[in-house]
Amino acid sequence: MSLTNPTRPSAPIPGANYTSDSRNWPWHRPPDITDIDEALEYVMQNLTETDAGMRYMSMVEADVPLTGITDIIVTLGIGRGKWTPDFAILIAGPVTRLLEILAKSYKIDYDLGIDEELNFTTSVAYKRMMKDNEPPVEDSEEAPVEEQPVEEEAPGFMAMAPEEEQKAMLGYDVEEVPEGE
Repeated sequence: MSLTNPTRPSAPIPGANYTSDSRNWPWHRPPDITDIDEALEYVMQNLTETDAGMRYMSMVEADVPLTGITDIIVTLGIGRGKWTPDFAILIAGPVTRLLEILAKSYKIDYDLGIDEELNFTTSVAYKRMMKDNEPPVEDSEEAPVEEQPVEEEAPGFMAMAPEEEQKAMLGYDVEEVPEGE
């Protein structure tokens, strides 16, 4: 509530966000870097010529995975307006490689952050699971196994329509196509 007019609340005007100047945020402007080589040069310069490189190497020594540090670097670049989020995804691999080279040069043991085994269920794994869950087959001669009759597949949607209707659906003129086709 405003002290000058107690009956009128002091709230933003509806639509004020559309009239405000949003160009003051770096991510609202076009990115500074749009070339991968230029982006990697910027990151390498930041790692080698500023204190940031030593801070990141301290994080590597503290067992922070390189992928986590890469996430920090590319997210900072987005926030500073250096590149876009999709461009950050493109340079994430090379930035991780730069960090790996830097860690090797300082003889620091590092965790890449991608060594964990992913447990995706593939069709092969699914078939193995189904095979493992089948009941064991007993070798008994008591009851012969009856063969099940093979059922024909149900006709498709097009087979349900009369032949003339099928031809019309396919764009044929009924007189153009001979009856045998």
